[in-house]
Amino acid sequence: MRTRLQELRADDTGAMLIVALIIITAVALVTGALLSHGRTNFRATAALEGVAASSYAADTGAKVALNDLRLGARAPGWVTPTFPGFWSDWVYTNNADGAGCFGADGVLPKNTLELKNLYPKAGDQSADGSARVECSVVPGTGIFGAGSGVGIEDPDPTDAFARSLTTVGTAGVRQGMILKPLGTGNTAAMPVRGGIASKSYITVDNGALVTDGYVKAEGTCTGVIVSNPAKACNQAGSVPMPVAPPSPLASVPPYQNPASVTGCVFSPGFYNNAAALSAAVNACATARFASGTYYFDFNDEMHGGQNVWNITRTVVGGEYVGGTIPGTCKSPIFNDPIAGVQFVFGGTSRLTVSDTAHVELCGPSNGGEPPLTLFQQQSGVAVAPITMGPVSAGNVDQRTGNAGGDKWTAGTVAPVTTPPTSLQSAIAAADASNVTWTIAGNNDDVGIDLRNFPGLSAIPAGGDISSAELRVRYAKSSARPLQVTVNSQLPAALPVSAPDGAGWGSVQLADQLRNLLAGGGFDATRPTLELRMMDAAKNDTLTIDAATLTLTYAPASLRAAQDVAFVLAPGGNFHGEFVVQGATFAPRGYVDLDPGSSTSALVAFRWGLVASGVDLKAQPSQTFGYPLVSMPDAGHGLGNKVTVVDLAVHVCVEQPTCASGGTHALTVRASITDPPYTTWGSGPARPEPGRRRVEVLSWAEQR
Repeated sequence: MRTRLQELRADDTGAMLIVALIIITAVALVTGALLSHGRTNFRATAALEGVAASSYAADTGAKVALNDLRLGARAPGWVTPTFPGFWSDWVYTNNADGAGCFGADGVLPKNTLELKNLYPKAGDQSADGSARVECSVVPGTGIFGAGSGVGIEDPDPTDAFARSLTTVGTAGVRQGMILKPLGTGNTAAMPVRGGIASKSYITVDNGALVTDGYVKAEGTCTGVIVSNPAKACNQAGSVPMPVAPPSPLASVPPYQNPASVTGCVFSPGFYNNAAALSAAVNACATARFASGTYYFDFNDEMHGGQNVWNITRTVVGGEYVGGTIPGTCKSPIFNDPIAGVQFVFGGTSRLTVSDTAHVELCGPSNGGEPPLTLFQQQSGVAVAPITMGPVSAGNVDQRTGNAGGDKWTAGTVAPVTTPPTSLQSAIAAADASNVTWTIAGNNDDVGIDLRNFPGLSAIPAGGDISSAELRVRYAKSSARPLQVTVNSQLPAALPVSAPDGAGWGSVQLADQLRNLLAGGGFDATRPTLELRMMDAAKNDTLTIDAATLTLTYAPASLRAAQDVAFVLAPGGNFHGEFVVQGATFAPRGYVDLDPGSSTSALVAFRWGLVASGVDLKAQPSQTFGYPLVSMPDAGHGLGNKVTVVDLAVHVCVEQPTCASGGTHALTVRASITDPPYTTWGSGPARPEPGRRRVEVLSWAEQR
């Protein structure tokens, strides 16, 4: 028995079973742990795949939006807006076309791009994800962005140029707004960039008025108006009277004579003769007005004419560049500092443009404030007329000898005195002394020159001489008339009237003296009154006892503008350009520019327009980026061919739509640069979809 037990203890068969059990248990424990860890890793991997899918969805949404901005109307799924506009080759440039970054939803700007079921479900997601891209333009960029380094301030809400177009007339025919888009079957858009306000009515005839700003009217609104917010009409008291900006002038600048201009370059100063200015300007292929301030206060109406500067050729005001309009002068929107021109109109002074006129005026940079370019003087009255005389000539020169076919007879002073009485003293006043000429031979002549009249040198150049009378106390036996010529002025040889009962004859010289004064101030030889009796018969006599001059003049002064048709294209088929690169303030002026059927016309007020009323028409061919009236963007711009946008991408996980809500996952800032505008297809020079360069400036995931 003992031997058997000893044998059993010596056998290790049972020990191996224990080892096997230990191994099996260890393997089971390790396998269980591995299986448990694998399930955890699988869940984590699935979750990470979902996070990655959301990130990819945000990236994809941003890329889709950038591609749509590059392609514009050629983007997949792009829907044409329901209001008039040039949509076939549209791209976003922050233009005044009523569209947003991605076009429009109906009549509302579309700045949100909803991307449904954009990215397939992944990992632990149970459904596809969607995204939404919200786009906003960076202020100061786009087609209305200023040039590099040009600072443009946000306008004061109370000033005259807090909006683009304002009319303040409330009575008569020079009030309200009549706006008519032309072309494309009467369904065209008339673009305006900025707010619109009328103290009267707004009438849109055909097509649609489209603006990215508000529209207000104290009277009625008729026609299609697309605005943001919606139009508010029949709102009494809703349009305050804009405060007039300070006048560019504190006093009348130096007088300029248009007839003295050389090289078709006009200088700043005071111009008072509309007919002379029109003639001088229209004699030039291009009339250039140098930078500075001009005061136009015409007096033609006082002398039978009209106070209208009529432009039939090309006028460029400001720093001249050359080329074609627009762009022939340096705009304050793109250049700072720049001097520019300021045209100030007083009284009833106004201008008209013929159908073939071409006008571009570039105002001065103004520290970011609106650069006044066209301005109606708001204050001032005419100075009371001043009468001078009667005065006699300080010098009297007798013509003698033979010259140029004339044979002059010398006169004799009576009575004879010691020392002898001078010719000047003999005819200075009606007294006992006089001068008598006895003609020595047939066709002989009598001539004296009267000059150096006391006080006349005090009359400023540009003063308006309203009356001037030379009176001569004389007697003659000749049948030949006594005549007067003022220097070289026409008409010449004006007859002195026959002597009255007291022996006085007279002649009116206001026109001749006024024209002479236009060429410069009076002095010892200006004026010279040439008194003549020509081709008399032998033994004819002429006796002159006295000669005196009396005149009335008004010095130039700043005068408040009156209600006028301020800018008018009377031809009815204007096919030139009228571009103002600066602000226009004409609250007493009506602006009526009618391109008619011409498709080449361009009318653009580029820093706002204030007028009593407007009647404006615009063709669809308006140059790209030049709406009828516009305001530039505030800020320091990058030029008008660079548009910078911010894209905020929201992801809606496992949602079929993403119109709202979601997680803000990504913010992208991108710059869109257009190459130089070219004429392509069937339209004018403009950006071309697909050729735009898109540069990502920042790509920031949101945590």
